Amino acid sequence: MKQLLILCSTLSVLTAYANEYALPAAAAQPATAAQPAAQSKAAATTPGPASKAVSTAPAKKSLEQSPRAASTATVTRAQFTSAVQDREPTDKVSHLLNDKGRIYFFTEIKDASNQKITHRWEHGGRVVHEKSFDIGSSRWRVFSNKTLDPQQTGVWKVSVVDESGGTLGASTFTYEAAPAIPAAAAPAAAPAQQ
Repeated sequence: MKQLLILCSTLSVLTAYANEYALPAAAAQPATAAQPAAQSKAAATTPGPASKAVSTAPAKKSLEQSPRAASTATVTRAQFTSAVQDREPTDKVSHLLNDKGRIYFFTEIKDASNQKITHRWEHGGRVVHEKSFDIGSSRWRVFSNKTLDPQQTGVWKVSVVDESGGTLGASTFTYEAAPAIPAAAAPAAAPAQQ
């Protein structure tokens, strides 16, 4: 019985110690779109263990009830290219002949840590492909590619979409029919041998 009382008192001391010195949940996690940096800084600097517990509980509850905040992400570079080497585009494409069957879309995203960004490929006003990326830091480069059907000529559009569905930017290129190759002229008749 005595050991049980010692164990219970030790647990209560440890619990009190953990509550007093543990960081609030808002300060322990990096800021996201749902949790602005200003809020986490305020929660982390609130003095005293009792006020820490009180200040984080209402913030958590209000976050659950409020809709997701707008993304802070921006697109700093976006372009179509025929290839990507060492995470950089090799050229810039605005028109592509339909004798080429693949194109890449490269973007550099800023201020989107821990967010999801999507490349949404559209042709003729219809979404034909989507590729999503988890952004890992404040500057992140990603690219997607599309194998094109030579019959799908016209304007193609790729939108960069954040996780709330907002469009951060869009780019277009034109897929054109390649000129027909003229039929080879018939070889000249060889002179008759006598």
